[in-house]
Amino acid sequence: MAFDYPVNLDLTGRRCVVVGGGPLGTERATGLVASAADVVVVARTPSDELRALADAGAIDLRERRAELDDLAGAFLAIHTREDGTPDEIAGEVSWLWAHAAEHGVLFAALDDVPHCMFGAASIVRRGDLRITVSTAGKAPALSKRLRRALEEEYDEAYGDLVAALETARAEALPRDIPFAEWAARWEAALEDLEGLVALVRAGDTDEVVRRVLAVVRPAP
Repeated sequence: MAFDYPVNLDLTGRRCVVVGGGPLGTERATGLVASAADVVVVARTPSDELRALADAGAIDLRERRAELDDLAGAFLAIHTREDGTPDEIAGEVSWLWAHAAEHGVLFAALDDVPHCMFGAASIVRRGDLRITVSTAGKAPALSKRLRRALEEEYDEAYGDLVAALETARAEALPRDIPFAEWAARWEAALEDLEGLVALVRAGDTDEVVRRVLAVVRPAP
């Protein structure tokens, strides 16, 4: 199966290139901006949203066809296959793919698995929480549908819960018990997950930290 090993990349400050200015290019560029990447968008007909991002200084927008120099210093590149005729797109993807492979740039052309080194998952973002859905590039519409369902189920409180658990973890360290017992205590601490989320929604994150620590680091 293609794209069978999921990872979460740290793109902070890394140059990421999007070729394409339609809805897909806009979606990919917006996601990369949210990941704090250094985003370059190359598009002959960029969307209004991309122009707005460029005006705000969030992206470097180049209104023309892609050139090999656009991949200079890039860590990752995505071609959305939106701009141009089928023959133009096929040629552009081919030589960008070859250049990326030669220079160690992670490259993906949407809906073109032979020219993909990775598959981008649908992402739910809640603070530092990431929930990703992937169908190995075979059913992207299903990935998006499941993402929307997850967005409804997991609200912003779950991101705040991550922050509270980070505080509890920092206070519980260093670990002075075997890892297996440590992991079991954390699992027990999160058994009443809905109760912890309810406390977060009520604004009582201090109580979340207290309850978790009572299980993870019980008083002697």
